[in-house]
Amino acid sequence: MSGLILKLAAGEKVVINGALLENGDKPSSLRIADANARVLRCRDALKPEEVDTPVKQVYYAIQLLITGDLEDDRVLPALFREIEHLEEVFRAIDPEAIPQLREMLRRGNHYSALCHMRNLVELEAELFRHARLKNTYSEPRAQVA
Repeated sequence: MSGLILKLAAGEKVVINGALLENGDKPSSLRIADANARVLRCRDALKPEEVDTPVKQVYYAIQLLITGDLEDDRVLPALFREIEHLEEVFRAIDPEAIPQLREMLRRGNHYSALCHMRNLVELEAELFRHARLKNTYSEPRAQVA
């Protein structure tokens, strides 16, 4: 048996092909046999107010593709342009990260692309933390008279 296996906690919600499903009161597993199904675990979803960085913008766009709120034909060209900008940043850290993401989206494998993006969200957060620390240490110190 192949396909995507989702292990759902009690009461966990998931969107499959635009339909919101909620698991019952016991943990369960669900096999998605259709390779073209669009799956989004609600626990992985970003809220609009959380979309405050370039990587999160791409993540959110992929999320909206999965839920059916955006259409591939209309969004993918713009999404690929945004991804191209990210490639400049992530090339030195992980040269394969963005090419892999681009290929997942070309194949229509949105769930894998979203999972891949979670790693980039974490990397981006680490880059921002590092930049803030660097700015903190590079501020001129007051001279003692």
